[in-house]
Amino acid sequence: MAQVKLSVADYLVVAGYFVLVLWIGLHFRNKLESAKDYFAGGRQVPWWLAGISHYMSSFSAFGFIAYAQIGYTHGWVAVTLFWSTIPACLAGGLWFAPRWRRARVITPVQFVENRFNGLLRQLFAWAGIPAKIFDDALKIFATSLFLTVSAGVDLYWSIFVCGAVMVAYTFLGGLWALIVTDYVQFLIKALAILLLLPFAVSGAGGFERAFRGLPEGFFGLSGGPFGWLYIAGYTLLVTISYNANWSLVQKYYSVPREKDAAKAAYCAGVLNLIGAPLVILPAMVGRNLLPDLISQNRTADTYVLLVLKSLPIGVIGIFIAAMLSATMAVVSADFNAIASVLTNDVYHRLVHPRATERQLVRVGRWITLALGALTTVMSLWIAATRQQSLFSTMVTVLGLFMIPTLLPLLAGLVVRGLTWQGALAGFVSGLATGLLILVLKTGGVAASSYDWEGISLLANTAASIVGMIAGTLLSRPNEEEKARIRRFFETLDEPIRQDEAPADRWNPSRPLLGVSTLALGALIAGAGLFSRSDRARWLDLLIGLILVLLGIWLHRRGKDQPRADPAPEPGEKAGDDLRARGPRATDRIDRCWW
Repeated sequence: MAQVKLSVADYLVVAGYFVLVLWIGLHFRNKLESAKDYFAGGRQVPWWLAGISHYMSSFSAFGFIAYAQIGYTHGWVAVTLFWSTIPACLAGGLWFAPRWRRARVITPVQFVENRFNGLLRQLFAWAGIPAKIFDDALKIFATSLFLTVSAGVDLYWSIFVCGAVMVAYTFLGGLWALIVTDYVQFLIKALAILLLLPFAVSGAGGFERAFRGLPEGFFGLSGGPFGWLYIAGYTLLVTISYNANWSLVQKYYSVPREKDAAKAAYCAGVLNLIGAPLVILPAMVGRNLLPDLISQNRTADTYVLLVLKSLPIGVIGIFIAAMLSATMAVVSADFNAIASVLTNDVYHRLVHPRATERQLVRVGRWITLALGALTTVMSLWIAATRQQSLFSTMVTVLGLFMIPTLLPLLAGLVVRGLTWQGALAGFVSGLATGLLILVLKTGGVAASSYDWEGISLLANTAASIVGMIAGTLLSRPNEEEKARIRRFFETLDEPIRQDEAPADRWNPSRPLLGVSTLALGALIAGAGLFSRSDRARWLDLLIGLILVLLGIWLHRRGKDQPRADPAPEPGEKAGDDLRARGPRATDRIDRCWW
C-alpha cells in the first residue's frame, strides 16, 4: 500500500477530530446521574439521532475495505450484500424495535429473567462478551494498520491513541457521548463518501468513461462467488444481528416511545439504502481508474489508492478521519453495551442489589475502562505477534456462534409459546451445529466456498429454530412459568404511556449538536487555510462554511427547547424496569437467579 503524503491541513483535521470527540465526552461527564442515563440516554434520544447512531455502529473501517474490494473485483453484488441491511431494518421497524422499547430495559439481556429465568439471563449475559472483545480488538488493529501503512503513523501508537480516545469519551459520557460523537462521525463519513465519488469519476474522464468497458455482468445483483444461496444466508445473519446485537438494539430502547424505535430502524435502513451505492461506486470506477490491482493482488487497497489518485492533498485528512470514525463508532458502542450488561445484569443483580444510581454509573465507567484497556492490549498483542490471520479465523468462527446466541433473544420477544427450555435447547443446538461446521471446514471435509458459507449460515439458523421448537414441545411448564410468561407479554403489549416519555422532556444533546457541528466546520475551514493546494483550500472553506451555518441553525433550535428534568418512569428501579411494575412482575424476580 502506498503511503499518503499528508499536509498540515490533513494532520489538523485528524488531530482536531480527536480533540472534538474527547470534548463531547467531557461535556457529559457530570450530567449522568443514573444507570438509565449512562446506558440508555435517559430514553430521551431523538429517533433520527438513534437511527444515525445505529447506522454508524454497524459499519467499521473494515467495511470500507471489504465492500470496496468486492465492488472493484465483482461489481454491483457488493451493493446487494450491503443492502442486506435493508430487510434487517424493515424487520426491526415492523416487529423488533417497538418490542425492545416496550420491554422497558436498559440492557439487552435484562428482560430475559422476566421472560425465562435468571439462569438464562446470566448465560446470555456472558455468552456474547468474548466474541465482542476479540472482534473489537481486530477492528482497532485493522484501522491502526491502515493508518500505519497509508500515513506512516507508528502502529503501536496508533492502536494506543485510538483505544484511549474511544475509552475516554465512552467512559466519561456514556451513551449520550456515544450518540453525539456518532453524529459527528456520521458527518465526517458522509463528507468522505460524497467527496470521493465525484473526484473518482472526474479522474476517470467523466461519467461515461468511468463505467465504460467493465466486465460482463458487472452490474448484476449477484456475481463472482457471491450467488443467491450465500446472499440469502448473509441476509439472514444480518437481520438477526441488526435486531439482537447488543450495541444496535441499545438504540431501540434509548428513544422515548416505541414509534420512535421503529423510526430509528427505518432511518438506519434509508441511510444504508443511500449509502451503499455511494460507498461502492467509487470502487467500481476504480476498475478503469486503477486497472491493475487484480494482477498486482492489491484489491484490498482499493479505497486508499483511490484517495491517493483522486483527492487533492489537504482534503485527504477528512477521509482518514472517516476511516477512524467508522471503527470508533462500532467499538465504542460495544464498550457501552457490554458495560451495561456487566453492570446491571451481573454486578447489580448478583453482587450489589442495593447499589445506588450513582454507584451503578461509577461501576459502569470503571467496567468501560477495563473493557477498553483489555481490548487495546489485545489489539497490541495482535500487532506484536502478527497473529492477525489467527484472529481473522477466530472471528469467523465466533461469527458462526452469533446466531444461536442472538436468535433466542429475538424469539423471546415475539414468540409467546417459547419456554426457557426451548430457548436453552436452541442455544445448545445452534452451538453444536456451529462446532460441527467448523470441524468439517477445518478438516477439509466441506468445500471452502461462499455457497458453503451460505449453507452454513442457513443450517445454523435452522438448527437453532429446531432446537427451540423441540425444547418447547418436550418441556412441561408449570403454572408459575405460564403466569410469568403471561405477565411478561401483558407488559410488552402495553404501549409506552405519556407519563413514561413526556413529549416536552429536555434533550441534552440538542445544544451540543449545534456546537459540535459548528466546531467541525470551523476545524475543516481552518485546516483549509494551511493547504498548499488552491482546490483543497477552497473545498475545505466551502465545506467548513456549510457546516458552520448548519451548526448555527442547530444551536439556535437547541436553545429554544423547554428545559425540564427528566421524570423517572413510574416506580422505576435502576437495572430492572419490569421488576418495578408492581407485585405481579416482582414475585419471580426476587428469587435467586438460579
